[in-house]
Amino acid sequence: MAFGRVSGVGALAMLFCSGCASQAGPAGYPLLDGGCSEYENLGADIVELPDGMVLNVFQDESYVWLCASLPPESYGAADIIIDAPGLDAPRNLHISAQLGEWPAEGEGGGPETAESDQWWRVSGWSAIPVRFNGYQGEGDERRARFIPSDARELQLSKAHFGRGVWNLRLEFNLVRLPNGDLGTVTFPEETAASFDVEVK
Repeated sequence: MAFGRVSGVGALAMLFCSGCASQAGPAGYPLLDGGCSEYENLGADIVELPDGMVLNVFQDESYVWLCASLPPESYGAADIIIDAPGLDAPRNLHISAQLGEWPAEGEGGGPETAESDQWWRVSGWSAIPVRFNGYQGEGDERRARFIPSDARELQLSKAHFGRGVWNLRLEFNLVRLPNGDLGTVTFPEETAASFDVEVK
């Protein structure tokens, strides 16, 4: 199956073959390394996001990979809301300096402090956090330092999230917008239906 470029907002259905990896040839599988450079050679589907970002979607028999390119000088902390057949209720998959997961709706939101033991309690997925790079400042002004990221990448297990239609809403924070400000990119837009991926 040839994969093409998809654009627009609203509910998008993307069909994948269960043997995509075998069609990728010697290039193999994506490496969960926080970069999207290998996805084109793997035949990944490409979805145009707002503000010049691009989402690559690839799957094989067992996993789905999502890799969103980020504009230069972006950090791209992310909240991925997913409603999938293997879940009792939608979940928020959070990627910043730490990984976290919590209900997307109702009670039981995310950790209230950086020291909370709710961090790193994730199941069925992984991602590269925003890149910590030491500290800056002295004394009370000492703060963690982070360096920009090229992309935000996740690997998700079909055994955990289930096969069928996955409904997704993507929010990327601390993205360098065309006007030069750091802001938020959401896909689809808040008023649009979720983005759907058919998982075989």
